[in-house]
Amino acid sequence: MAGTSQKEQREVLRLRRALGRAEQVLAELDRHLLAPHGLCASDLGILGRLARKGARPVNGLASRVGLTSGSMTVAVQRLRRRGLVDTRRGLEDKRIVFVSVTPEGKSLAKRLSAKRAGVFEGVFGDWSERERSLVRNLLKRLRRNADQKMPGPSPLERAG
Repeated sequence: MAGTSQKEQREVLRLRRALGRAEQVLAELDRHLLAPHGLCASDLGILGRLARKGARPVNGLASRVGLTSGSMTVAVQRLRRRGLVDTRRGLEDKRIVFVSVTPEGKSLAKRLSAKRAGVFEGVFGDWSERERSLVRNLLKRLRRNADQKMPGPSPLERAG
């Protein structure tokens, strides 16, 4: 951090720690909500995205939910065994595998998303709309700034 004082360096590192601790708490709330259903946050992300957008190629879906292609393959296999998603090969290119949500998966995603919204309403419920908007915009700015510092294609570029 050339050109910054030690005080500024300490402050940005304190901010990083605060963001990390906040994410840990939010992730723990997700785990408590989803664990009884044998799911994790990325599973709910997969089901929710498929429910909203329809069938998607596995590789494109992986980047959108923040998983590597290998992790995505494992997640899809796990969700398929549970009857929450179906897979099919592309008609024109058999190498492409499309994933779609089953009616059971869609129903579960809807129920859990509503429950999750209730949990997070308890967390953010006393924030004004202005505060929520401010934090959302600051976090978007953080992502853009961080993406610019990443070597190679940024996570946002990889996500399409």
